[in-house]
Amino acid sequence: MLLCKLGAESACPVVERGFKPDPSLRQGTLSRRAAVCQDDLPLLASLQGPQLQANTDTVPLPDADTMAGIIRTIQYLPQGLQYVAHHCKHLEELSLRLSQVASSKRGGAWDHPSLHKRPHFKLSQFWSHCTSLQSLTLVNVPSRLLGMDDSSFQALAAQCPRLQHLCIGFEGSDESIYQADDYYCSVISDAALIEIAHNCHQLRSVELLRCNQITGQAIGQIARMCPGLVNFKLHNCPKVSERAIVQVFERCHELEVIDIVPARWHAAQDLLLWQTDGWGRWQLGFHALFTMAANCPNLRELTISEEHLEEAVVDSLGISTVLEGCRQLTKVAFTQLDIAENVFERMARKTTQLQVLQMQDSGLTDLALAAVVKGCQQLAYLSMQGPPLRPARPGSDPHPPLSAAGTVTDAGLKAVAAHCSMLKGLSITRNACITDKGVASLAAAPAVVLQQLQEFALDAVQCTWEGVQLLLKRCPGLQKLNLYGLHPCL
Repeated sequence: MLLCKLGAESACPVVERGFKPDPSLRQGTLSRRAAVCQDDLPLLASLQGPQLQANTDTVPLPDADTMAGIIRTIQYLPQGLQYVAHHCKHLEELSLRLSQVASSKRGGAWDHPSLHKRPHFKLSQFWSHCTSLQSLTLVNVPSRLLGMDDSSFQALAAQCPRLQHLCIGFEGSDESIYQADDYYCSVISDAALIEIAHNCHQLRSVELLRCNQITGQAIGQIARMCPGLVNFKLHNCPKVSERAIVQVFERCHELEVIDIVPARWHAAQDLLLWQTDGWGRWQLGFHALFTMAANCPNLRELTISEEHLEEAVVDSLGISTVLEGCRQLTKVAFTQLDIAENVFERMARKTTQLQVLQMQDSGLTDLALAAVVKGCQQLAYLSMQGPPLRPARPGSDPHPPLSAAGTVTDAGLKAVAAHCSMLKGLSITRNACITDKGVASLAAAPAVVLQQLQEFALDAVQCTWEGVQLLLKRCPGLQKLNLYGLHPCL
């Protein structure tokens, strides 16, 4: 299956002008330097395949040459899509995922006058040519770039009935490429999503990221018309009530991946909208978690983040209920949840197939970690992050001390070394209680364990380079190493 990327750098072969593709070529990349003008468009036709991806995933330096290159790349995307629409009739996957190209505070690429012109090729025209489309990803794509609006997605529903995956919205930090009032994605509303639900019955994956025009009405229709949903991702959509999420869990019994970031309600009308539905003020309360536990026995991956919420919503009782009902979990990722130690003990007993555990400021302690590593013998990837560092006040130390409360210490790493016989990746971030003693415990693990370790990361811990070296010498299979903020710094 051919994979073609626009405007991205990768390890696969770079396609140059005049290149004649080998029929056996499986991957091709149009680099940012090459794919900036109409001369490159024929390359898209020569690299025909079922997938097209366009990414710009580096933050440019604020110099004129780099910014000009980014502007040309952005201008190129509509032209490239138009050419693809006419020459790649059997395209099955379209992915446009733009990263933080330029901050609005720097007056970057998005503010260029050429991008404010009326687009000569709208995304709605693309669907009429590529009716075999099965997967669509539009992340961080400004509406003015491709003339996107609700009618574009209504046309998608009519022209592409085989659609199986839909991902749309904005992601990234608050300081992103958008203006302050463009934090939310407003190009799709209930009307379009309801039409997609009614026409695309093969829909298996829905990912909505910061979509402020989507309400519980559309989510309810997705649940009713697409009961075969296996992937449901909802990030910070403020007009979706808990009732709508409950409907998804009640009807979609085949769900395998659930990723939810409860929304921050910013206005009184958002809160009123939820309470008018007869539900509480939060999207992911106990009712939703209980329904998930009762109706999603095939759940494999669960991600919940309460980052930036006004107050804690998900509690230990709700998480315990999910662990009791969803015993096939292989990945659990929690961010800033208030979880008691006994919940981790339940996790060790109920989710014995767990392979990936990612905990960020969610109550993981030495006792909790010891229970998990003893009970989850298949654990392969472990990530532990402390609370985010707060900005230093004027006149204070620019590097405030790390929090040491309620975190894993060197004793926890000793338990990891003793029980994680299948560990392939370990990451520890923002933890003042991890020292060379803990790293030495890892280095003392059996050789057969250390030979499997492929990824290792330390960031903002109390370790030294000399202590880390002891571990690295015993890890011959290490493929990825990230070291930041060691003490003293490198």
